[in-house]
Amino acid sequence: MKYSTINNLFKKLAPGSKYLLTMLSMFFGLSVYAQNAATKAEEDTFAAFSNPLFIGLFSIIVLLMIVISVLAGVLKNVAYATKEKNNNGKKILSIVALIALMSSAKSVMAQEATSAVAVSGYMGLSSGLFYSLLAVIAFEILIIFVLVNSIQLMVKPEIEEMIAAKVIAAEPSLLEKLNASVSLEKEADILMDHNYDGIKELDNDLPPWWKYGFYVTIIFAFIYLVHYHVTATGDLQATEYNKSIEAAKIAKEEYAKLSANNVDETSVTMLEDKAKIAEGENIFKSTCAPCHGSLGEGNQIGPNLTDDYWLHGGSIKDIFKTIKYGYPDKGMQSWQAQYSPAEIQMLASYVKSIRGTNPPNGKEKQGDLYVEEGVAPVADSTATDSTAVAAVVDSAKVEVKK
Repeated sequence: MKYSTINNLFKKLAPGSKYLLTMLSMFFGLSVYAQNAATKAEEDTFAAFSNPLFIGLFSIIVLLMIVISVLAGVLKNVAYATKEKNNNGKKILSIVALIALMSSAKSVMAQEATSAVAVSGYMGLSSGLFYSLLAVIAFEILIIFVLVNSIQLMVKPEIEEMIAAKVIAAEPSLLEKLNASVSLEKEADILMDHNYDGIKELDNDLPPWWKYGFYVTIIFAFIYLVHYHVTATGDLQATEYNKSIEAAKIAKEEYAKLSANNVDETSVTMLEDKAKIAEGENIFKSTCAPCHGSLGEGNQIGPNLTDDYWLHGGSIKDIFKTIKYGYPDKGMQSWQAQYSPAEIQMLASYVKSIRGTNPPNGKEKQGDLYVEEGVAPVADSTATDSTAVAAVVDSAKVEVKK
């Protein structure tokens, strides 16, 4: 009964009057609330408006009121636009007015309840005032929710009708745009007069992807010409190739340096590079000559390094190991702290290279005879013929070390 009375009242009013009454009813609650607060305690009102919490909540109320007014205007326009197809607009405006009146009454009731509630610690606001503001905000949110759903309810039939009538055309995909062509049903419109043995020609445009690709190649060719031939800021193929070769050589040398430092007594090999052997000779003369002589002939401290007799083995791996770790108990120190693995390899290779040089004042042989596989032993130049023959015979009895 109550809802029908409100509907009859809205039917008698002009559309503009209904909208105005709706807005006035929503503001009525706040007006009564402000009036009662002013008559009750003017000093408390001024204190409330200086409270940050009250100002924040009041600002939210004002903002929601603005949103409600905008949505109400939208709802009014939608209702007028669709009034010929449905009669929901007047009913929804009546509902909005009813909710607004209820919110006004709720505000008045909350104000009356404020006087019966003691002041509590809500940042200086009384409990009644705090809950009253929250109640107003809640009712405003409810009104916004009703307005939004009402607008959707009115617009939905129109959208469904447009989709059914295919007014909203489907957007073509990117692939369809790139391969745009005339459909089979419309090929008669682009049929040309050319006829070759029954074969007819269509006046089709080039596909967009082909045309755009052609334009890109033109732009690229212009940039290429300016970059490589006009301004010469880029290297041509021959120059680029030569630079890559130089870069590869540098990278190879760097890799060789790194790999050389990874060598040890299990992977060391005899170097054949004369430059590296010469570097090993320099290391030998600065480090090993005091004990082994400048030519490797040996002296009172170190043994002769040019013959086939070795105290700790004569292979490249044995010599590398001897230099690296040394034999401190026999006077040979370790050199791994002073020289890198690559430098020890160069030094060991030099020591192997002076085999059989027979320098003057060579020291007598020490240690065991070492004969590499496929290499004849070195004859002792200081021995007699019979001694040399005995040495060769003895060499056949010595275990060959690899």
